[in-house]
Amino acid sequence: MMNKRNKTPLHARLTTILLGGLLALPVTAADQFTGQISFSSRPAVVAVLYVPGPGAQAQTPVVDQVDKQFAESLVVVAPGESVEFKNSDAVDHNIFANDIRKNARFDVGLMPPGGQQAIPADWNEDTLVRVGCKIHPKMRMYIASLEARYHKVVEFDSRTREYPLSLAGVPADAETLVVRIPKYDVVELDLRGASAWTVPLTKGGKPRGEITLARATP
Repeated sequence: MMNKRNKTPLHARLTTILLGGLLALPVTAADQFTGQISFSSRPAVVAVLYVPGPGAQAQTPVVDQVDKQFAESLVVVAPGESVEFKNSDAVDHNIFANDIRKNARFDVGLMPPGGQQAIPADWNEDTLVRVGCKIHPKMRMYIASLEARYHKVVEFDSRTREYPLSLAGVPADAETLVVRIPKYDVVELDLRGASAWTVPLTKGGKPRGEITLARATP
């Protein structure tokens, strides 16, 4: 189809307009950080590093149970949202949490093979809640109930005390990076006006390691 006053094909002009609009959309800049978490003694199990703030609506986290283990060590969920638990094992499980200080108490009862149930994170915000199985006491994982613009879960190996960090896609306007490790003191890094950080990792106020982080050069 041609317009008599403009001999450029209509579909070509529409494509140009659409592309121009897309190019004009704001692009959120992102930073990259590298560093290390080191422990002076036996390492923790898992950590979550995150930038506080409302995040995009994500899909409901799903945690499977396979070979008498949780498939995830830690999942992040917005306060009030749910975590979906599945049982792909050939045996029953009984998922529960009992943390009175964080107002987190639930017990789903027996979950047979093939079972599935959603657990709402309706406890205190900005907390880590340990989840276990009453039938298999060695099973454990954590639910982090928090608002996060960005997050990354880091799992540790009990045989290694030093772990490299690589954080990509951190919002460039982020002011704070929070590090939460079960049973450790919370670490908050002020990202404004600095390019490198070295902070102690403490447990009950006692030194237990160190976190080093540096902003990658563009």
